[in-house]
Amino acid sequence: MKLYLLRHGQAEYKSSTGKDIDRKLSDVGEKQVAQVKERLEQEVSEKPFLVLCSTADRTTETYEGVKKAIKIQHEHFDKAYYLADLHTLLNLLWNIDDDAINILFIGHNNGISDIASYLTDQSIKIPTSGLVIIDFPDFDQLQETGLGTGTITGKCFPSVE
Repeated sequence: MKLYLLRHGQAEYKSSTGKDIDRKLSDVGEKQVAQVKERLEQEVSEKPFLVLCSTADRTTETYEGVKKAIKIQHEHFDKAYYLADLHTLLNLLWNIDDDAINILFIGHNNGISDIASYLTDQSIKIPTSGLVIIDFPDFDQLQETGLGTGTITGKCFPSVE
């Protein structure tokens, strides 16, 4: 079982509505997401994904940019994932009732870096459009995981010049 943690691509400084949740990807963010899509095309197998995504514009646009690289079993969008903290994300993962082998979570910092750090017992800071792949070879379900039970098996931290 693998958990793919993807932080949204770089966003515009300000949205047209003035609301943070409405900020869209910047041009740089779109280029970052394209790099992550290429990496996913190389990395993933034919095993299906459960996709969990925040409803913020920048996360849904990030998902649209990468979704053709994966086989989707189920997808779920929830406003509760928007700026979710570590405890919210752990509760989310520990309560997944799905048999997906791969889970892609697209969200925001600080929560996404915090959960990567917790599950691997390392200090991890995921940049915009950063992808961290965590494997749990000794576990069949995320409910069984905890502090330091995951191993990083891949990552992609795009740079756009």
